[in-house]
Amino acid sequence: MKIANRFSAITLQIVLAAVVAFVCMPPSHAQRGSYPSGPVKIIVGFPPGGGVDVVARVIAQKMTPLWGQPVVVENRPGAASIVATRLLASSAPDGYNVLINSNSMVVNQLANANAGYDIERQLIPILNVAWQPNVIVAAPALPVASLADVIALARTRNLSYGTPGQGSVPHLAGVYLFNMLAKVEILHVPYSGAAPALTAMIGNQVDLGMMTLPPAVPHVKAGKVKGIAVTSAKRASTLPDVATVAESGFPGYEMNVFSGFFMPAGTPKAAVERFRETVQAVMSMADVKEQLAGLGFEPADTSGDEFRRLVTNEIKQWTKVLQVTNLKLE
Repeated sequence: MKIANRFSAITLQIVLAAVVAFVCMPPSHAQRGSYPSGPVKIIVGFPPGGGVDVVARVIAQKMTPLWGQPVVVENRPGAASIVATRLLASSAPDGYNVLINSNSMVVNQLANANAGYDIERQLIPILNVAWQPNVIVAAPALPVASLADVIALARTRNLSYGTPGQGSVPHLAGVYLFNMLAKVEILHVPYSGAAPALTAMIGNQVDLGMMTLPPAVPHVKAGKVKGIAVTSAKRASTLPDVATVAESGFPGYEMNVFSGFFMPAGTPKAAVERFRETVQAVMSMADVKEQLAGLGFEPADTSGDEFRRLVTNEIKQWTKVLQVTNLKLE
């Protein structure tokens, strides 16, 4: 009887100690243990098939079994990701709504007075998972094989180029290259994403395309479009025969696209850190590295304060580009 009573007393002490420890536990740890307790939505501001969408789906597929909770991708295209960015900025700051976006969100904030969001005030940059070089591609029937050919042809006839949207990074990359540096007029035709732009070019509705590398690589390799030049500092390993813009007569030219995750300002730190750590774990998987590299993505590991600084620097860089191009968006 005494032994039983003693055992009950010890058990009670252990239970009480555990309760006290839980109550005294810092909020972040308590939240960390419960997040996520339901589905997490990754919002993509572009249609399926584009570079940002591909990254989101690869990561979501891997996160679901790691968490034991559904991680779903929701495409909300419109105005070069303005629609999706506004949606995220107005979402509940609980960690269950996440945005993956590119530098397009920066361009739109600076060039469009009606963008309706403030990245530095309303969003938390979580991490950049991959860089996407842009690539200039041409319709198969267009009589060009290099960037020099494109510029020469543009001086003799009207040409057009499709992009993933007005105000997208590929759009600005084209304006800066064609209009400012090469001093040729090539008509810009915005689409709602890279996939529709590629479809239009394959169907000879536009002559050229400027878009991120991942959605274009399969079409170049299949011979449906011609690779003309990439905007990265070095040639892309997936398209080693395609020259860089810098090699093609414009030294120093480089414009890449980040693929970064954001949460609404005010999201608990524990949720932000749990999401970041899980994505980093996914990005370290060998099959994920191989899959993304094969599509033309370049690795990036820019998280926390470093990614915040990157976004701030992007704002400064694109401010200068917009001043040079004098581009205004509506």
